[in-house]
Amino acid sequence: MKKILLILLFQLSFSSSFAEILVFKNCSNKDYSFEKNEYKLDVEKGVMTRDFIYSDETYEKLRLNDTRVEKENTNTKGITKIDGQIISEISGYPAFYTKMIFDTFDKTIKIKSVLNNTEGISVVSKCEKIIKYKLES
Repeated sequence: MKKILLILLFQLSFSSSFAEILVFKNCSNKDYSFEKNEYKLDVEKGVMTRDFIYSDETYEKLRLNDTRVEKENTNTKGITKIDGQIISEISGYPAFYTKMIFDTFDKTIKIKSVLNNTEGISVVSKCEKIIKYKLES
């Protein structure tokens, strides 16, 4: 019995676990242009990281309204998977809030807005491809 437990503990210590990572690459937006715009989703850790670089034209346009805008930026947001959908944490207040929906079927990122229990969904970005890979730990 002790031998079986030792073998089991030995196998568990050397077995590796995998985490699936999704990367939405080359995402475009109808209002802004980017040199780079990608979303990296680690569903197991519950983290979305967005890396983007505005094009020079978009950067100059945004700087006219807000001098704090940076050409290159990284954003991190919490995510979860509910009923097969990957969604971001809610931003806003109870009467008005938004959350992002990552659609792996049509390679889009949508934003869902809710105002006084009235919902609206619009496409924020269309991505050229989604890369799936596994991290071994």
